[in-house]
Amino acid sequence: MVSVTDERGVVLVMALALLFFVSLFLFTFVSWHSSLYGTYDSLGTVYEKAAITKMQGG
Repeated sequence: MVSVTDERGVVLVMALALLFFVSLFLFTFVSWHSSLYGTYDSLGTVYEKAAITKMQGG
């Protein structure tokens, strides 16, 4: 069995891998959140236009 002789290098690689995965997760979550609120905003615009049309008697 091969033993690790440079623990600091292993810790650095593990920290960089963890940073990459956490950053990827956060980017994915923020993109999903932005997309979700874009959908809500577009629905709000549709309902506002429908309400204005209804108030105008159309």
